[in-house]
Amino acid sequence: MVIPVPPGANRVDTADMTHELETLALSHLRESNEPVREFALYDRVAADAAGDISPDAFVGAMERLMTAGRVHVIADRDSFRRDPVPFQPRYYRLVE
Repeated sequence: MVIPVPPGANRVDTADMTHELETLALSHLRESNEPVREFALYDRVAADAAGDISPDAFVGAMERLMTAGRVHVIADRDSFRRDPVPFQPRYYRLVE
């Protein structure tokens, strides 16, 4: 007997993934107690996420946190380090 899988059963709900990304990012920023470079924060969040996350989804989640006033961004304009696209040379700091 074959049990049919409902359409979309294997997809991660976008709202749940966004909430998870935001929660993990805030948790890692709280634990670090200092500004964290965007690419390094992505690596930490991706390691703890339930599923695969895209860099664009992470950047979008961080932009929502910035808009909500939960995180502050510090641009590193003097850095010679090159981060992979879409990451920029910037640091996130938790606003409390």
